[in-house]
Amino acid sequence: MKLFLIHTGYYNKTLDDGFYEQHSNIFVAAKDVYSAREKVKKRKIYIDNKMHIDGIQEIKNIDGYDIKLSKDKSNQKNKIYNHYQVRFLKKSL
Repeated sequence: MKLFLIHTGYYNKTLDDGFYEQHSNIFVAAKDVYSAREKVKKRKIYIDNKMHIDGIQEIKNIDGYDIKLSKDKSNQKNKIYNHYQVRFLKKSL
């Protein structure tokens, strides 16, 4: 499996009558770029917002570290830090 970042665009009618295009980035694990495209198109958020795909990036490494995906059966959730938490982060000892 490979990691893809899919950059989507959509028009939100509740913001400025949908005049400006909004954007969102969605991460997808898939075997290839075609599968990633098809996978994101089935997501509820994609369908509900009538999104389109502006671009797809395959993420192979970050800051010199290779990305290796492995199946995790524990269903762990990704940790989210809000702007307030990020603002007051302390250095770990």
